[in-house]
Amino acid sequence: MARGRPSKKAQIVQAACELFIKQGYQGTSIDQVVAAAAVSKPTVYSNFTTKLVLWESVLVEIIQRAEQDLAAEIMKLTHANNQDALSGWLSLWHTWCAQPERLATYRILLGEQYKMNSSTLSLFAQFEEVLLSQLKAWLKMAYGPENAFFSLTAISKEALLTPALLQKEVLDNTLLQNSLKVFFNQK
Repeated sequence: MARGRPSKKAQIVQAACELFIKQGYQGTSIDQVVAAAAVSKPTVYSNFTTKLVLWESVLVEIIQRAEQDLAAEIMKLTHANNQDALSGWLSLWHTWCAQPERLATYRILLGEQYKMNSSTLSLFAQFEEVLLSQLKAWLKMAYGPENAFFSLTAISKEALLTPALLQKEVLDNTLLQNSLKVFFNQK
């Protein structure tokens, strides 16, 4: 690989990621990836034997970026002097739901699960664990209600992630805070 130039493999993954985000798994073809990455079809197939293998490589990249984003958000939250457990909780959820690649990942894996194999489903579990582990870490650091984790997560998914996936308006933040406050005041 020449210095300063991205590898062909990284170039292909980046192009495929953009296509998968816009068009989904089914709507993206290897020919479209070839054109978007400006490489030959043999170059794609020498790096990725199937479209599913390419998708899994894209998913690994998405997981790594999600880990970095949420770790940065946790760092920001821990350095904020007036950050309470509930505000931090919502901030992590908003950070998670703000990235189109994460929403596309849910759409692909939940909508086209029948096309995926066990390794892809395992990667999806790792993807979701990125969020869950950071939420748990935040609750522990902020002295939040760890025993209400399931309820907090279920309400937050329904109020923030589901509307984002369906491209609908999310629940008003004040209403959501009031709904979640019950759990944070149970200590």
